[in-house]
Amino acid sequence: MRLYKLPDTVLSIKALKVSSADQKTGNFASGFLNGITSNTLDAPLNAFLNQHGRIIATVRQQKISDNEFLISVPMIAVDNLLKHLERYVKLSRVSINPSNQSAFIDLDTIQTVWTSVHHANSISDEEFTLFRLNHKIPLMGVDYQADEFILNVHEDDYVSYTKGCFLGQELVAKVHNRAQPARRLIVAFEDQCSSQEAAKMTSKIPAPPSGRPKGFIFSPLPATK
Repeated sequence: MRLYKLPDTVLSIKALKVSSADQKTGNFASGFLNGITSNTLDAPLNAFLNQHGRIIATVRQQKISDNEFLISVPMIAVDNLLKHLERYVKLSRVSINPSNQSAFIDLDTIQTVWTSVHHANSISDEEFTLFRLNHKIPLMGVDYQADEFILNVHEDDYVSYTKGCFLGQELVAKVHNRAQPARRLIVAFEDQCSSQEAAKMTSKIPAPPSGRPKGFIFSPLPATK
């Protein structure tokens, strides 16, 4: 495996106690997360949004059981996410604590590897950036920031329209069904961009074999009727 450790904090979301009543109603950690995240809990990626569909944190997730989930949170988003979750935790029998796990990307499978065993990165930062560009994997805090509208980033990875209600769903569904976001995060070569786009390009790196610089940009989408 070619592993790269994500610069994230892994949190454990766990049911404090599963009573017989909880077993009947399905009031587990899964129930807690399902209503406040935008994707299904069996997906590799998920997002916590505010009521306007804007990003609080995008995460990688791993289901341990209905009673426990791991989420890998960009370090820049941890404090705001925990503050956002305070009100929901008070109403639910769950705990949120740092985990001894770390999240790695396996470049051979493009999957997340969760482990408590220390591994040194087997590739350089530059190799990982090129891998991300080739596979269209932006990072929160690098290529997009908190408060970005989720559909501007990559709706297919972070949003399910069949899972039921979630915080921010109304506006997200409205834009999805009736219009489209004003812009979309894409990978482009620098020489294909306007000067304004090139100045704001992130994760820019020379791409082999030509050496042409490429990176992520927010590209405006044409207006729809």
